[in-house]
Amino acid sequence: MSFLQFLRERGIAERPGSGTRPLVIAHRGYSAVAPENSLAAVDAARALGVDFIEVDASTSADGVPVIIHDPDLDRTTNRKGPVVSLTAEELSFVDAGSWMGPGFTGVRVPTLAAVMRDIQHRGGELLLELKGEWSPGAVARISELVVETGTADRMVVQAFNTDTLATCRDLLPMVARFLLRMVPRPEDIATARNLGAVAINPSYRGFSLRKSVVAEIRDNGLGVFVWTVDEMNEWRELLDAQVDGIITNHPGRLQGFLAGRFDPVK
Repeated sequence: MSFLQFLRERGIAERPGSGTRPLVIAHRGYSAVAPENSLAAVDAARALGVDFIEVDASTSADGVPVIIHDPDLDRTTNRKGPVVSLTAEELSFVDAGSWMGPGFTGVRVPTLAAVMRDIQHRGGELLLELKGEWSPGAVARISELVVETGTADRMVVQAFNTDTLATCRDLLPMVARFLLRMVPRPEDIATARNLGAVAINPSYRGFSLRKSVVAEIRDNGLGVFVWTVDEMNEWRELLDAQVDGIITNHPGRLQGFLAGRFDPVK
């Protein structure tokens, strides 16, 4: 699948960046207004009408995919220790919201199954980052969920780990893939093609250091989604570079900024 085909399958007729607005991706859901990677953050992002809702997945002690960013529970829950030390059932009792404020007490760590069923029934496009290396068995569980929920055309997987993306290519071929990079390199283009990835997504710092490589990636027909970008002056820089998408903690602000640039004055 080419990047243009990927866009057209999602109803986007023209590639962003050539006089059209870049796609808006809500980082860890709408994480500026609700606890990151929670169903509340997913719902808030969906209410904005963002193009993609990005979340992070790890696995529990019993191999169940769960939605949380860090390998440890310490920063975003009321428990400490590795995520993988608890079963999915044990994780379902962890408070993943009170760190952000008393109004979010009782928010839970969702399973990937819960998020995908939420997307299935309530809409949205999911950008799923797989943290670390995922075994064939773990990827097979995602494949089962994709078939169960019928969401293959409403989600994308992305990862830094090329072995994980290769496993997704082989066991999850119905779902599009993005290659994540801190700093993009010219050789990433061949890597992405080998993995069947349709985009290479660098950090904002990596984009700033290697703008010529980003241009080369686009010239080779691959998409570029830059993360995680929250400042207006940085958004302007990304527009000038004609990137395809911007991953941000503040999708509402970004939408307002883009409306001022692209929507005609009435």
